[in-house]
Amino acid sequence: MSYLLQFCGLSEPLQMFYLEQTSISSDHSGPVFAGFRPFQLDDLLSWALASSQQRGWDPEGIQRTVLNVWMERAEVIRQWQLRLREEPSDRLIVAGLGTRDDWRHRCERMLQV
Repeated sequence: MSYLLQFCGLSEPLQMFYLEQTSISSDHSGPVFAGFRPFQLDDLLSWALASSQQRGWDPEGIQRTVLNVWMERAEVIRQWQLRLREEPSDRLIVAGLGTRDDWRHRCERMLQV
C-alpha cells in the first residue's frame, strides 16, 4: 500500500484542532493531520508511526514514506522551517498522512459540503 504525506501550511492551534476534529470519521477514512513546532524529522516520524498503529497501516511503509518525503523535499522543508521561525510562537506546520483512498475520501467529503 502506498501512503501520501503532505505539508499543508501554517496554522493556529485552534484551526489545527478544528482540522483534526473534522478529519475524524467513524470509519477512519480520510487522512490524519497534526501540527508541528519545531518541525523536525523525529517528531514527524513518531507521529506517523503512532498514526499507523491507530489506523492499522504498515509501519514499515509509513516509515519509508516519511523518510523518502523528507529527503526528496529537503529544500522545501528547510523553507518551511525558516518561515516557521518568523511566525508567531503559536503557529504550527500542518502535515497530513494517509492512503490515496484516504485523500480521495477527504476531497469527496469537502466537495459534498
